[in-house]
Amino acid sequence: MSDFSNSLRRHELRQARQVLFTLPRNEMFEVAGQPMVYYELRDYRHHPQGKEEGIKTARADVGFMFKAFETGQTRPPRGRKTTLEEAPRIATIHEYLDWTVTAEDALGDNELDFGGFRVVALLPRFKPGWVPPRAYADEAPKRHPELGAPAAPLPALMPNGKPICAAVIRAGPGFLEVPFFATQDARRRKGYGRALLQAIEEIARACKLPYLLLCSTDDPDVKATWRALGFLFTSEEDMQRLGVQEGDLLHMDNTVQMHKPVPSARLWRSVVFTHEHWRQRLYYLPTAETGVRERLARQAEALAKLKPSKRPAKKSVAKKAVVKTNGKAAR
Repeated sequence: MSDFSNSLRRHELRQARQVLFTLPRNEMFEVAGQPMVYYELRDYRHHPQGKEEGIKTARADVGFMFKAFETGQTRPPRGRKTTLEEAPRIATIHEYLDWTVTAEDALGDNELDFGGFRVVALLPRFKPGWVPPRAYADEAPKRHPELGAPAAPLPALMPNGKPICAAVIRAGPGFLEVPFFATQDARRRKGYGRALLQAIEEIARACKLPYLLLCSTDDPDVKATWRALGFLFTSEEDMQRLGVQEGDLLHMDNTVQMHKPVPSARLWRSVVFTHEHWRQRLYYLPTAETGVRERLARQAEALAKLKPSKRPAKKSVAKKAVVKTNGKAAR
């Protein structure tokens, strides 16, 4: 590729990446069908105290993602704060991750380009154990028309700890790139990765991007997991068909490129559980499957087992619970 063509392509990429930055950062969004978590887009590039502090904050927030890719890999030389301006040696995965979470722009049209990345994180949702009277009388409006569950969160979203699962994403011409994706070791195989993927697909739809391009580690179990989630192995012909050119994606050794068409938004339906001052909206899919009521009951039971706040609830005689389905009462 000539210098002029490369410069033109870099300009096209920078333009395509802007759409991701039109979405709100550090805002909490509900994941439909996952009542115990929420997700948010994070930006560590614009840390008030500079990018070095941004890196430290990212490593404190989603350290498990760094650990997943850095374990067993060569570390950068001690005592050196490597920047993209230093290019006499091959960069380490540690530096790749640092530059990615802070979205380091390329210094030239032929240099490494980490610009445009944002972190999307899945976090545990807090459930209050004591609800003041009329706390849920008025529902807050949605933060974004295309992000989050179909209706406003009920109860309101509140944080309850550090991220469980995280990924790094970047918009491109017709695709959303996902080079890093990781879950806490203790939280694996519990559906959190699937919930984060659901959030990423939602972000892609909001950005009008029809494909996800995933960089998977070349491990049989990991590849099988992504295959089960709808991803396909990407050939050279696929890359050409998707309009992906050399240098568009962040590529690392011992990885496999995969892709997936972004599915249409699912037709979630809601049910609101009400008891005294407490109200909780849950979502389900109107499918022909049996066991919808049983799944909702299990979700409600799981919510009831969450650790409540230390403030005790007032003693009162329990009233008959009322379930509202799509705004209609059902006893």
